[in-house]
Amino acid sequence: MTLTLFNDAIYSVYNATLCPDHWSSALDDVASLSGSNGAILYAKRSEGWVFPIYSQNVTGAIDAYVREGWSKQNPWLESRTETGFRVGDVYRDLDIVTPEEMSSNPFYTDFLHRFGLGRQMVAVIYSDLGSPTCLVAHREMSKGPFRKDEMDTHLLVARHLEQSLRMSSEFSKINASHDSLSHVFDAMDRPAFILDEEQKPLKLNRSAQNLMDNYFVHRESQLRPIMPHEEMAFSNIVRKAHNLMPTDDSKPEPATISGKNGEERLVVWSLPLVGSSADKLGFVRSEKNVLVLAQPLQQNRLIDLSVIRSIYGLTTGEARLASLLAAGRNVKQAAVELGLTEGTARFVLKRIFQKMDIHRQSDLVLKINNLGI
Repeated sequence: MTLTLFNDAIYSVYNATLCPDHWSSALDDVASLSGSNGAILYAKRSEGWVFPIYSQNVTGAIDAYVREGWSKQNPWLESRTETGFRVGDVYRDLDIVTPEEMSSNPFYTDFLHRFGLGRQMVAVIYSDLGSPTCLVAHREMSKGPFRKDEMDTHLLVARHLEQSLRMSSEFSKINASHDSLSHVFDAMDRPAFILDEEQKPLKLNRSAQNLMDNYFVHRESQLRPIMPHEEMAFSNIVRKAHNLMPTDDSKPEPATISGKNGEERLVVWSLPLVGSSADKLGFVRSEKNVLVLAQPLQQNRLIDLSVIRSIYGLTTGEARLASLLAAGRNVKQAAVELGLTEGTARFVLKRIFQKMDIHRQSDLVLKINNLGI
């Protein structure tokens, strides 16, 4: 993989944020990073697994998978991992099946082989499309197992995809059949800002305007948090979004913003506004603009998962369990909500304790709830 290929893939992901017709080509670029034939986004919903977006190259495989009922013979769906697929992790075939199975299981020898496929790599992300949501790369068996560097890159790109989908889902919630995308932006329930390279606000939707003078101010022509001690963290996430082509393995992360009178805190994300997505909102200098999206840090007594994940280095699955426990559920109740056994939930809780350097559940509750203050 070259840096150019990586940059192209990241650009393609954000180019598709507000333009669903570009997702197929974006996944082609993602697949190219590991020499894969194509990529697919799987999402688990109440009615089963669905495929919201996928590369054009794997259309035939998707059609056959559904038509011929291969989900019943897919070893990846047999709950072979101890705690299930964990959001924030990446897996390859050898994590799920043995080499012997790959040479004898019909899913590999018949279905995948028929379409020139054989190897799979799966990054698990958080999205509103379903839980879990999986970014899957498929390539020929002859290319050998996915290497660690390929898995690391796949997971990093998946985090950018997660960030892009966060904004995509907000737009999709609004019936925009007779509205311009600019009108949809203005009508969004979540506050959203568009900033230029100097952090100057170019456009605020109606919800964002309601935050001015309480959470944000115009200071020296820039949009800044009203609390000076939070300016650096906010500027950092905006700067990282402007630097679309990362030079290290940094992942998109949120920041938190306080109100001036002790109101509940906000969590904010930033993402590049580029290419076709920028054109949809009427911005010509698209490579220099950033979208900032905000919402309450705590909703229904639950602290936002992305903040817990970012601060304590948890996977999203671990953050989800921590958030439920901090909101007052016991381990058994949280396990039921997450679709886990109580034993699995306690196993995950031990891992959370290690990462947070704590020893008691009461310490976890205190730490998580203090984030909302």
